[in-house]
Amino acid sequence: MDQQKVEEFKALFQDIKKNYSMNDFNLDNWDWDNRGDEVDQINEDRDKAMLIKLKGRNDLFLRKVDQALLRIKEGTFGECMECGCDISESRLRARPTATQCISCKEEQENTEKHIPYQKRSHTHGQTFDNKNVIPMAFADEAKTEEDKKILKFNRERINLGLHH
Repeated sequence: MDQQKVEEFKALFQDIKKNYSMNDFNLDNWDWDNRGDEVDQINEDRDKAMLIKLKGRNDLFLRKVDQALLRIKEGTFGECMECGCDISESRLRARPTATQCISCKEEQENTEKHIPYQKRSHTHGQTFDNKNVIPMAFADEAKTEEDKKILKFNRERINLGLHH
């Protein structure tokens, strides 16, 4: 890839880093004491979960941008990390952080289709163990007001169809 195109991508990545970070995202700004009724609380919890997920995706994307800037610095930007061939400019325009040419990426995706979902998932097939599970009381075991509130909240989520 010629140097002018590389500089265009470098400017694009720098612009992304400058304008698309979520560094000002902070859960400490949430008003935990005045959350309204239960529907408001459920909506706020959903919104908070969505923001956390978006922040994670944004952070991952920005790490990919940093890696692309590093490849530019090292002179390997636009080179497939699998086969060493050039990644087409049209692919880089569509997905600037691409590290594989379209052939290698398609081959990788076809290989992944044959792997059971649990093994391709982010948890790599890990399951919960007792250390990761918080024991919750059943209705007849709820002794504290906090246990009763949690049980009521979970029952309402189930009734609203919000459980997974």
